[in-house]
Order: sequence, then C-alpha cells, then structure tokens
Amino acid sequence: MKKYIFTAFCIALILVCFTWYQADDSHLKEEAPSQKRPDSENGVTIKTEKAEYPTSIKKIIVNIQNDSNQVYTTGTHVFLEKKVRNTWYNVPMKSEFFTLKGLIHPPNKLSSIVLDVEGLKYKLTPGEYRAIIDGLAAPFEVVE
Repeated sequence: MKKYIFTAFCIALILVCFTWYQADDSHLKEEAPSQKRPDSENGVTIKTEKAEYPTSIKKIIVNIQNDSNQVYTTGTHVFLEKKVRNTWYNVPMKSEFFTLKGLIHPPNKLSSIVLDVEGLKYKLTPGEYRAIIDGLAAPFEVVE
C-alpha cells in the first residue's frame, strides 16, 4: 500500500512540476515574425559570447563582427526569442528599457551589445533561445 501512495505522490509531483514549467512559457504568446533567421548577412555576423548561460544570468553579450567594408548601424537593443515546441516566440520586454539611440559598428571590427536580462518581462527558463539584432539571430541555450 505504501508503494502505491509513494508512486501516486511522485506522479502528482511530476505533474505539478510540469505544469509549473509550462506556466513560465505561457507568457510567450506572440510568434516570432520569422521562424528562420540567419546569423550572418552581407559580411556581418552575430554570436553570443557563450553557447550556454545559466538561468541566473544577468547580462548576455552579443558580439557583432563586421567583416564588410561598410559601417553597420543597429539599434541599441537585443531582442530575445525562445523556441517552444519547434516554434519561435518573442520574449516580452519592459518598455522602459527601450531607447531611440543607434550604434555604429565600424568596418572590419568586432563590437558588442549587452542584453540586460532585467529588461525582460520573463524569467529565463531552460531551453533554446536566440538573440535578435536587425533580423540576424545568435542562438544559445539556457541551462539550470
């Protein structure tokens, strides 16, 4: 009898954990406008500083390598998308973190933009993400 109670308890605990995990992704309602995004275009490549980040990370650095002969201009924001069941979704951001500034990335130089995780209206959970700058995507993983 104790074995059945323990088994039922374990199943209930797993269901609660699964529901809690799914609830975090329930905030992701808006599908990304493009499900396929390149990481480079016209001599410009973006990549996150690391391939994996812990859920407790405060800042994610996105490197922009401009190997073209022209100045590359972007906004100051890095947007985030998360893959849930093979579909990319926009991760919502707090509006007070937006500015109208622009950044210039000189030709044949490496520069960086920082994504401040506090600017998100979302708690990072384990999974597959991509940082978006001007339609380019830098994929990375978030792990426990």
